Amino acid sequence: MKRLTSLSLLILGALLISTGDAHAYLDPGTGSILLQGLIAGIAAASFAIGGYWTKVKAFFSTRPKGRKAQGGPADPPEQ
Repeated sequence: MKRLTSLSLLILGALLISTGDAHAYLDPGTGSILLQGLIAGIAAASFAIGGYWTKVKAFFSTRPKGRKAQGGPADPPEQ
C-alpha cells in the first residue's frame, strides 16, 4: 500500500512538472475582458472601502451618551 501511494505521488509530481504546448488563441476581446475585470475590481473595492469609511466617520462623530447638545431643543417632559 505504501509503495502504491509513493508511486502515485511520483507520477502526479511528474505530470505537474512536465509542460507542453497549449496551442491556445487569444482573440482581441481578451484584453477588453481583462480591462473590464480590472475596472470592476476597482469599483468593488471603492464601494467596500466607502461603506466602511462611513462607519468610521459615524463612530468618531457621535457624541458620548449622557451628554446633551448645548443650545439644542430640550427633550419633551416624560408623562
